[in-house]
Amino acid sequence: MLQAVNKNGRYITLATMKREVVQNLRKGGERFYCPVCKSPVIIKAGNQMIAHFAHQSNLDCLSREGGEGMEHEHGKLQLYEWLRRYNMDVRLEAYLREIQQRPDILLSVNNKQIAIEYQCARIATDEIQKRNRGYKAAGIFPIWIIGANHFRRYNANSFKLDQFTRQFIHQYTSETPSVLYYFHPYTSQFSTIQDIFIVKNTTAVGKINVTALHKMKFPDLFHLNIFSAKEKLKLWLNEKRQFRLRPRNKLYGDELTWSKWLYYKGLHPQIIPSAIHLPVLSQHLMKSPLWNWQSKIVLEIILPLPIDAIFSIDLCIHLLKNRIISDAAFPLIAPSINPIEQYLNVLEQLNYVQRVSTGIYQKKLQFQFYKNVEDAIEGDDMLLRKLTFQNLGKIQA
Repeated sequence: MLQAVNKNGRYITLATMKREVVQNLRKGGERFYCPVCKSPVIIKAGNQMIAHFAHQSNLDCLSREGGEGMEHEHGKLQLYEWLRRYNMDVRLEAYLREIQQRPDILLSVNNKQIAIEYQCARIATDEIQKRNRGYKAAGIFPIWIIGANHFRRYNANSFKLDQFTRQFIHQYTSETPSVLYYFHPYTSQFSTIQDIFIVKNTTAVGKINVTALHKMKFPDLFHLNIFSAKEKLKLWLNEKRQFRLRPRNKLYGDELTWSKWLYYKGLHPQIIPSAIHLPVLSQHLMKSPLWNWQSKIVLEIILPLPIDAIFSIDLCIHLLKNRIISDAAFPLIAPSINPIEQYLNVLEQLNYVQRVSTGIYQKKLQFQFYKNVEDAIEGDDMLLRKLTFQNLGKIQA
């Protein structure tokens, strides 16, 4: 732990002190205590570590849980000092007795409390959800900043987004873009990714901004940085092209199963309709990639129907019931429309279907299959340009 209290109840942060001061405290015999369990702690201060306190014995104390190592300690301290530099009301490792939680940083802004968690180690989903529930119960707003060891960038806009990091996507209102935060303590760089849309189970695209921490202020975390309609069109044209041309001789898992399913239908990813594999805002709520679950709706439900036949969204949800994740699993994201409903809304914008009443749709246009990949890429281009302009740049997920 970075903080302890002395016999007068004063909080002591060793890492902010000069080394000789720490050594004098160590030699002086003054006693320090854990702020959580009140048991005695000792000073740890070597040449290769941040000066900190540690329990004298193996006690069952909340302050001992979730130790993440030196990267976590460095980052937590830098973020704390960054906020303190701007004279913000901030506490390090504050223990919230009413919910028995100890956020890395507790910030008070305009009579509201914000818990900042700097997460470097992988922890169980249950633990993340438990902490978020605790903060919500106490009326505290949580912000999770991920260690840069989880940030893998593929190109200017593409990055790795696995099931673990997906849990830390924030969306403050349904009108604002989604956002992820990363911090690298050894380069003191803060990475913000906004306007995130998921293209595969472990890959997403977003507006990535990397800034030195000393050039930022706390409100900068909430500044909008989103794709223009033109940028989104370019990104999705590229994604659709890669999807069509991706080699499929070394498939495994869900993609292999899906390709076999298409093969049994006499189809191939290169020739399926352009209306399959389109962006939706709530893709985080689906266990399967876009191309997988959208093809089930198109090929299993809508395609066999004659023009003007009706179908329900409930039928689509039933078909995909094992692929949908409850939005309760993402408490940092503002409640959003079911991804299946969002997809049907996109098909309506493209005139494939029409909503005739709540949850009921009518087929209006037949889907086009292609003879070759060149025609498919051209068809993708035409469809995406139509969708982008109809939405006035609102394609995002």
